[in-house]
Amino acid sequence: MRTVKTRTGHISDLARCFSVILLALIFAAPSYALSAAGVPEWLEPAVIRSLNAVWSEIPNEPEIDREGTLALVAQRLFAGYDVQVKPNRDEPAVIFTANDEKKISTDVKIIKPELRGIAQEWFDADVSGLPDEILRLINNLPQSALTWSDEALRERINLFVKEILPGWEFSMQIFLAPASTLINLSFRPGNPMILAVKPALYSRTIPAIFRSDIEARLIPELSPLIGVPVKWAEAHKLDVENFARVYIKERHSVENLRAKLNVKFLPGTVSNLEAGVDSEDFVFNLWVAAYAGIEGRYPEIGAFFAFRPSMKFNPEFYFEAVFSLSDFDEVHRLGGRFELFNNVWLGAEVQWPENKYFIRFLYNPVRVHKPYFWWRWSPELEVHEMALGYRLDEHVSIELYYDTEGEDKFGLRGLWHL
Repeated sequence: MRTVKTRTGHISDLARCFSVILLALIFAAPSYALSAAGVPEWLEPAVIRSLNAVWSEIPNEPEIDREGTLALVAQRLFAGYDVQVKPNRDEPAVIFTANDEKKISTDVKIIKPELRGIAQEWFDADVSGLPDEILRLINNLPQSALTWSDEALRERINLFVKEILPGWEFSMQIFLAPASTLINLSFRPGNPMILAVKPALYSRTIPAIFRSDIEARLIPELSPLIGVPVKWAEAHKLDVENFARVYIKERHSVENLRAKLNVKFLPGTVSNLEAGVDSEDFVFNLWVAAYAGIEGRYPEIGAFFAFRPSMKFNPEFYFEAVFSLSDFDEVHRLGGRFELFNNVWLGAEVQWPENKYFIRFLYNPVRVHKPYFWWRWSPELEVHEMALGYRLDEHVSIELYYDTEGEDKFGLRGLWHL
């Protein structure tokens, strides 16, 4: 075991020495600052790299014309240009002069991907200026120079594409004819792509049945986003939100209630579109409740309607009716409440046939998969009623229910929001 460790240590030391020597040789290699003039600015780095590679291979001997050799090799490398090299010690200046005199027509064609609806509109708008940008790049470039500058051109075009079409990949084809040049650009979405879009509407003022209907209608409207790059959808985040906002506002259930709308798009492989929809004037809710573990409590149906004047603390004046589905007994409540702070409400109500008043507290964040809490207390009846609930989805909630009336004080209550 000791011998193996020693040999391994020698090998590691030799590897380290070799690495140090190799790095020293690399950094000790001559570095040249050749300059190139007469080629487009975007092409200069690629041209200078090639010139430096050639210049470093020409022996620095008195009997060798290094500048003449560089000019001869460059003339063959860079078709479309006449090359002249002006000596300047180890930093010669290379001057390019285009030698193509005939008029060449150039066309750039964008081969668009298969998109639909809003995605097609956004893609058309994004690429509308791309052909002109490419034509500007090659405006003074000889046609034959495209045979060797295509990779540098592609790298420069890629900068435009990343800016206007983030997440998209492209391929470029160049076709040269005696009197014309055609450049084709075709596009394909890069990973990650959107695989699904899930709209979700949240509201404490609009019945769930209306919200579900709008969500169902939004799914096909947003389907053109499926298959596009996530980065591109993120760049069009505001466009997606504006599109959804206009569409939702045009629905009668939202328009008639003068609902205030807040839309947020969260791009991802599974993208979410969240919309908060609340009427500025009214609240309307319907629900069905069923009890478990409490003797004498039967299923019931409730209706809640409130008027919301535009005032500080968002006051609501409401009427609520609850009907028992066993004997059709009715309970009516008339009250008012105000919002202490976000999603927290405090108020008072009168309930009859008892004709007694209750203090009422409510914490309700509205969104699904969130807990909520409510409590009612009547000093006159000495009754407490409360529940800690969890919203499973847009329609179903489950509550741990407590009521001081009756023998069974604790139980479960399930609600179906219509």
